[in-house]
Amino acid sequence: MPIDLSGQPLDELKQWLAVTTVQDDALLLRLLETAWQLCFQFTGVEASDWPSMDAGLRHGVIRHAAHQYRERDAGPSDHLPAAIAALWRPYRRMRL
Repeated sequence: MPIDLSGQPLDELKQWLAVTTVQDDALLLRLLETAWQLCFQFTGVEASDWPSMDAGLRHGVIRHAAHQYRERDAGPSDHLPAAIAALWRPYRRMRL
């Protein structure tokens, strides 16, 4: 079950993007949820709420959602941007 991303995470994303209206809130929430899920898939780290998540992971979620918002007209991307992977890589659980 995904956490509630409508409060502080949405506010942080809107600040990052300099969005001041509520017009795109539904889209931004979907992008945050997708970024949250991708973060979990990439790292294996799951948090129960936004504040309990490490700052590097949170920043990566915000940056990934912002990236997807800015590139929304370019279509789906096959790769994780290097800056976001660099933020998440230290938390990645390696399996042998």
